[in-house]
Amino acid sequence: PNPAQDPNFGDSFGMLPVQADMNNPFLAEQSNKGDGEDGDADEFPLFDSDVSKPLEVFPRISIEPEGWDMYIRHPPKKKITSQRYWKKVHVKIANQDDNPTILLFDSRENKDPFQEIPLQAAYSLSDISHQVFDQYSKVFTIKLQYIFYKERAGIRPGQVTKMQKLTDKIGFLAKAVEDADYQGVKEFASDMKKLGVPLEHAPQISELLKLASYSFEDMKQFSVCIEEKLFKLDVHRDKALTYKTEEVQLTAVDEVYVEQTSDGHITKHLCRVRVFFLSFLSGMPVVELGVNDMTRMGLEVVGRHDILPVPTEQWIRYEAIEFHSVVDKKDFDECDHIIKFQPPDACYIEVMRFRTRPPRSRELPMQARCTFIINGNKVEIRADIMVPYHATKAWGQVPCEDVAMMIPLPECWIYQFRTEKHNLSLAQVRDALSTGNINLATRMGSVKSAHRRAGKVKGIDRFLGTLETASQELMETSSGAAKYEHQHRAIVWRVPRLPKQGQGSYTNHEFVCRLNLTSYDQMPEAFEKNFTLEFTQPATAESYTVLRSVSIQEGSGEPPEKFVKYLARHEYKIGIDFQEGKEKDAYRAATAKPPTPPPPAEPEQDTMREYEDFPDENGRKDSDSDSD
Repeated sequence: PNPAQDPNFGDSFGMLPVQADMNNPFLAEQSNKGDGEDGDADEFPLFDSDVSKPLEVFPRISIEPEGWDMYIRHPPKKKITSQRYWKKVHVKIANQDDNPTILLFDSRENKDPFQEIPLQAAYSLSDISHQVFDQYSKVFTIKLQYIFYKERAGIRPGQVTKMQKLTDKIGFLAKAVEDADYQGVKEFASDMKKLGVPLEHAPQISELLKLASYSFEDMKQFSVCIEEKLFKLDVHRDKALTYKTEEVQLTAVDEVYVEQTSDGHITKHLCRVRVFFLSFLSGMPVVELGVNDMTRMGLEVVGRHDILPVPTEQWIRYEAIEFHSVVDKKDFDECDHIIKFQPPDACYIEVMRFRTRPPRSRELPMQARCTFIINGNKVEIRADIMVPYHATKAWGQVPCEDVAMMIPLPECWIYQFRTEKHNLSLAQVRDALSTGNINLATRMGSVKSAHRRAGKVKGIDRFLGTLETASQELMETSSGAAKYEHQHRAIVWRVPRLPKQGQGSYTNHEFVCRLNLTSYDQMPEAFEKNFTLEFTQPATAESYTVLRSVSIQEGSGEPPEKFVKYLARHEYKIGIDFQEGKEKDAYRAATAKPPTPPPPAEPEQDTMREYEDFPDENGRKDSDSDSD
């Protein structure tokens, strides 16, 4: 039976719920109480209990393209004496001696690669960014980099708060020395030992490869393919090392993909969770990781130093579990989902990944819509974003950060969003200082939005009628900034954080773009049907995954410092609503007469006549003939 529906199923502390006690006098009140009256977190499930349908494949994972046409930054290493440039290449990923390798070709037709890069566990990919390609365009870029760590002097973030607590005890130490209090001095020395040596494990990044492409989707697909290959690499810890400061870093990442129609109906809602691990441990340790898996409820046996701070005591159910090669899969299957592994030294690996089923009744953490209103030669693009109240109290109100809404534009309208700008490079400044002549080059830039407060002042049109008319900008936003980004071929509206600091839920944030087409502007035959919304959250607010404990066995014996980070990445694909509108003016709309109702239809001659005063006559024909 489903544990969430079992009335005798206990919580994380072994306490039975109210429904399990049949003699409870409050049971009747609880049953009569409506769902959600007190807004308790337990009223809302964290996962969908319906498992009858198989899980849909997460996007981009099962696709393996034959290759990509890209650009490589050449030469790979930066040199002061030479300049780098973009070189066109064809990129493939293939297995050579059971090891995935990146192959670089001069062109698609070539059979022999000019460079081969075998993938290693210490390699990683940077985030996708963009940079200037030429004076007209930008390209998306990604780096393949080798990361190793050095233990050097420095204060870690966790030491700052401990240092503040110790400064308050300096007076206590002075008094203990003055009074010859050996126990007081010993306590202060113990606190200093807990503070740890002021050392940090600083990452050293070496760039191996920098690729670029005009296609954002190609960059994402390439990134997913590399991550899939890195996840399946075999890694072994071959020797024991000694660290002065031991440290463990854990990261849980939610990846959410949503497809939604223009009227708000969710057609696809997928979520997967990835758990990453990085450690600096002495000896040959074995790590046991505790996750809020429903199967492990009540079976956890960990020490006091192994417990991690948890935001919620609720439990989840996950499916389609995949593990890195370091994890002991036999122990997981036979010992009630216990996760044991021997981590590689100073290597950032993806330990496990799994899927969850988000409840169908839960609101999305962000709701957005976009409308194209086309009226002859006038086009108005309107978009709005709203963050609803949080569904459960497990995490509380989690803000949405790095919000980016991408509204695609037809090719024939792009020129209205491009402007010519002056470009002054360092080489031109150097020439100007030596010769005294300044030659300003030009490049293509983009029109940016103006900031407008949401709402309208009452009667402002009456005052503006006697004054100058308000300036109409091409794009206006109530939050953040919007501009046309040529690499996306779309208007990109970016907001750093929603809701803003001190702002509540259900606040509408608006964007509007007004286009006045001329007689020589073309109306495209077809528009893009969807726009894209991307944002992150500093919590696993979709799956509610919690890393509960980290136990170190066969190590040095000292508990390491632990750092846990939660993150959720959301990608929405939402339909655009296209409308044919009529031109509206604020004054005419206010003074327009309501349409006159049509006159009532006269009764036909053959219809029956009703007599209110003589109900007995009702139903008879109105005739004077004797035949009635």
